[in-house]
Amino acid sequence: MKRILIFISLFCVAIHEGDYTLIIGLPFNGARSLSTDNLGNAYVIFGNQLLQFNSAGEPKANYSESSLGELRSVDATNPLKLMLFYPDFSRLTLLNAQLAVQSTIHLRQLGIQQAVVVCNSMYGGYWIFDRQDFQLKKIDLNLQVVYQSGDLLSLTGSNVNPNFLVENNGFVYMNDPTNGIFVFDRYGTYFKTIPIKIETGFQVIENELLYIQGEKLFAIHLKTFIEREILLPSHGKLKYARIENQQLYLLTNDSLTFYSF
Repeated sequence: MKRILIFISLFCVAIHEGDYTLIIGLPFNGARSLSTDNLGNAYVIFGNQLLQFNSAGEPKANYSESSLGELRSVDATNPLKLMLFYPDFSRLTLLNAQLAVQSTIHLRQLGIQQAVVVCNSMYGGYWIFDRQDFQLKKIDLNLQVVYQSGDLLSLTGSNVNPNFLVENNGFVYMNDPTNGIFVFDRYGTYFKTIPIKIETGFQVIENELLYIQGEKLFAIHLKTFIEREILLPSHGKLKYARIENQQLYLLTNDSLTFYSF
């Protein structure tokens, strides 16, 4: 069988389709998204609830706030400060590891009028794309706008409409299903566009970007642009796939499944 190589945390793991060991499979209908953190916890948005599971697939906690409209995303890159995004009220809610509220951020009070996607910054603060003026903006921990990208409509010639944002290794990656992945440096300066059309979010691990296309999981090297398929166990209609600490997490149309490898 063809060997598929994926780089994780500075060492190389060879994955075969038969190398996965099932940890647990949970029946799950109607989940909208899946995220994970570097401790192996999984986070599922179900309706307007955030559900937290440990690495064994056991429920840990849940959080729900019905008065803020749609819960669009959760950023779990910092497991001690989860960031929830409610676009209807342009509100960020920050939770601790037990999913208790730490603080809230009102983006419109900061002059950000039409936030579409958000993410944490590993250098402190938060990234937000404001469709009011087509700019990617960073606010620091004092809630001041410190970096702005400039008008991306003018810079790229594209009518930018992103659905996912993440920072990794000094770069910010913003996914637009129509135009590709816009890449920025740590100061918000537009760098390039990766011409991959992805419908949902993705994951960046070291120098590779993992994404789903056509029921399969692919990894593309961010420097060489060499692409490869990552073999997966048999599954239903695939919605999200994540890899953390030699575990694989799959969210399908009817299940949430945890594997080790």
